[in-house]
Amino acid sequence: MILIIDNGSQYTHLIKRNCRDLGFESEILNNKTSYSEVKTKIESCDKIILSGGPSSVYLDKNGLAGEILEKIKKKELTKPILGICYCHQLIAYIFGGKVEKGKSAEYGITKITTDQEVELFIGCAKEFDAWASHFDEVKELPKDFVSLAHSEQCACESMKHKKEKIYSVQFHPEVWHTKEGEKILKNFLDIK
Repeated sequence: MILIIDNGSQYTHLIKRNCRDLGFESEILNNKTSYSEVKTKIESCDKIILSGGPSSVYLDKNGLAGEILEKIKKKELTKPILGICYCHQLIAYIFGGKVEKGKSAEYGITKITTDQEVELFIGCAKEFDAWASHFDEVKELPKDFVSLAHSEQCACESMKHKKEKIYSVQFHPEVWHTKEGEKILKNFLDIK
């Protein structure tokens, strides 16, 4: 079972559809749900995907996604995590990185260049077009994270924890505009 935390992204239902099409059962939980309400589901799920959304990590309450990440940071919870867009930034923020407004917002198709062939990008082209929609970006990586990809506008389009199964992407792999999106999602869903 894959849990999808909905942070208000217009694309959250596409994450669920991709999971279904790739043969994985999933459930969407609203980010306004309290951790205690869904503790059993979180502890029994296989993986968690944190959707994008319109929030800023500095200005808004980070809700259930924030609670999950705090528990993972404290090692009170161990689950493979994929953060998308806003949650790429949220992972960086909670783990001690720096998130700020980018020099220019990315809205539309962006060319992503992968810097490392890790499990998230197995079988993907080194360069591919992806759909991006954000103002903020990760300016400094948190300790124990490495950058996996970049674009002309953004130095960190993807990152992962060096030891834990925590991954994130600034762009949206769930939309058809992202050429390698389905492969990226499948690679994450296949992680053991």
